[in-house]
Amino acid sequence: MVLIEKRDGRCEKFDDDKAFGNICRACLNAHLKPGECTRIANKTLGDLKKFLKGKKKITSLRLFNEKIKILKRYNKDVAFLYETHLDIN
Repeated sequence: MVLIEKRDGRCEKFDDDKAFGNICRACLNAHLKPGECTRIANKTLGDLKKFLKGKKKITSLRLFNEKIKILKRYNKDVAFLYETHLDIN
């Protein structure tokens, strides 16, 4: 279990579903088809889990930056939207 340290100092457990949903929303905002959104979210989440493996705790900023780095591999427009729209819900 990886803990994510939020900006206010509290910690919460990394949530696969939350990360997947946030990535899918960024994809939809980039006007990708739902199937493509799912594909990108699955690949990004897989890479993110590899990055988190063995870690006990990281900051939310470090997690955010890693998501952007990974997303750029799959779709630069989605990465841009994710990076510039902190609240894409």
